[in-house]
Amino acid sequence: MSAGVILAWATEAQEKGIISDTEAMGIKLDWGNYAAYIDAVRLIIERPNEFYKALARGVLYAVSIYGGAEYALAFGGNEMPGCHTGPGAHIWALIGARHSHLDNAGYSVDQKILIKEQISPDELVGTLLAEERWRQTLSSLVICFFARGIYQPDTICKSLHSAGFNLTPEDLYRIGEEIHREKYRFKIRAGFSLENSRLPRRIFETQSPVGKLDEEFIPRAIRICQEEVGQTEYQQRT
Repeated sequence: MSAGVILAWATEAQEKGIISDTEAMGIKLDWGNYAAYIDAVRLIIERPNEFYKALARGVLYAVSIYGGAEYALAFGGNEMPGCHTGPGAHIWALIGARHSHLDNAGYSVDQKILIKEQISPDELVGTLLAEERWRQTLSSLVICFFARGIYQPDTICKSLHSAGFNLTPEDLYRIGEEIHREKYRFKIRAGFSLENSRLPRRIFETQSPVGKLDEEFIPRAIRICQEEVGQTEYQQRT
């Protein structure tokens, strides 16, 4: 996923002339020319010059040297997955607790709710947090998210009961919320902040299944999440 985002940026950078043929070592990156991308991946691994060394360190590092930030698709330093389903996916790529492409419960909200109706930033954040906190419980039980629909709270409680754990669905939700808050405390101690969160310009320029994204909606939702997870409170304590 990271390599795909990095090479997409490099392709556009070369098209716009901020990357020379010399820097690309004669490789002409062109949409659909798969052989060129295979060669480029090999050079990212081998790192024969400063350009490919920069690509190997991620798209935002390359941007810091060459420019082209407006088409660098990364959130919080991580290259984005291939989900442009709506605002939920992008908000959660930035604010989620797990930080991988599996971090993201937002695409599901886009597909189930926003494809049908618009909701407020507060409602979206509430829905995203409820889903994310539940996934903390599933993750801690080592449940595959692709099978998450099978593992409903009652089913999980029955399974745990057979192993001597007498928990209710309410206990499972509470535990998930506690795990989520503890992860955020750790993230903030480690330097994570939602202040001045960078949003890739390109996500507002490209149609999604729910239409063009509102440039004010996503920042508002991020601020609401910041308050909900208590980031300011955690930073003051640490």
